Amino acid sequence: MANIRFDRVSKRFGNQQSAAVHDLNLEIHDKELLTLVGPSGCGKSTTLNMLAGLEDPSEGLISIDDRVVNDVPPGARDIAMVFQSYALYPHMTVRQNIGFGLEVRGVKKDEIARRVNEAAQLLDIGPLLDRRPKELSGGQRQRVALGRAITRDPKVFLLDEPLSNLDAQLRAQMRAELRLLFRRIEGTVVYVTHDQAEAMTLSDRLVVMRHGIVQQVGTPLEVYNNPVNLFVGKFLGSPSMSVISGTAGVRNGDAVIETVGGALAITRDMVSTSALTADRSLTIGIRPEDILIAPGHGDGLHATVEVIESMGSVNVVYARLGAERVAVTTPPTFTATFDDPVTLTFDPGKTLLFDPQTENRVA
Repeated sequence: MANIRFDRVSKRFGNQQSAAVHDLNLEIHDKELLTLVGPSGCGKSTTLNMLAGLEDPSEGLISIDDRVVNDVPPGARDIAMVFQSYALYPHMTVRQNIGFGLEVRGVKKDEIARRVNEAAQLLDIGPLLDRRPKELSGGQRQRVALGRAITRDPKVFLLDEPLSNLDAQLRAQMRAELRLLFRRIEGTVVYVTHDQAEAMTLSDRLVVMRHGIVQQVGTPLEVYNNPVNLFVGKFLGSPSMSVISGTAGVRNGDAVIETVGGALAITRDMVSTSALTADRSLTIGIRPEDILIAPGHGDGLHATVEVIESMGSVNVVYARLGAERVAVTTPPTFTATFDDPVTLTFDPGKTLLFDPQTENRVA
């Protein structure tokens, strides 16, 4: 397969002052499944299109296996791309759609038939080979588009939001199938999505982007547990990380963060006390699964219940803490009604502190 490198790559469109992608430095390893994730307009699809040769970088170099490909046309980069729209030919059968790229390249008919049958077996679409796209479901069309890419046996697979047209249940099923598929074929895969669940479940590593700038690169758990800034912390996770405003202070001789719901003790797990000064404003970040909730007002932060969402296996409780809302996951047996008083306690080892001005993590 292939190693890929972006060396100080930027992309501007027309006379726009701001770059769609700014100073991208990134290495993608051989046989790695790397996901570019972020909200719409963050530059992830532009990055993929530059790698595919569909867009030219304004600055910087793109290399595949140490070969600079800036001036190499898309067809000569040995890349296969799967689009959001599937891009199947409606007048062709599944067999013809999968084998068409090979036919254009002059591959012999018996070799095309062999590769098409192998891809169909791998994707479990053998019985569909003589159907046309209009006779297929969304998930089946997605498999056909993947089959067309697989038969190419390229150095790099590029997937641009391939599951976004599917319903939620089928999307979850296809996530698992894609992960197994690329593990079997051992391809170098660059995957683009705005769906953080896809990014977390599919990736060997993920790249979180915002406004054309890479915010953080790492394994899904590294980025989830140790976000470098508030944007990354809030973007990954569902329900999202809760955010509470506070001020550093001292109570009974101990370092604390004063919040509208009470004082939160500062521990070494949270932050080095040398990084704090009295009356420093701080933003507390805490994930719903790292909060304990108890009825009544006891030792902890005092809040009131607003909404309980029953998800079957868990409840998500939204509690009001002054002007801020905190999400807490609980067992399905937890019950409360609107405006009930509750106490929130945080896991010190999972409580994150951010600078409210820069939104960067406090060391």
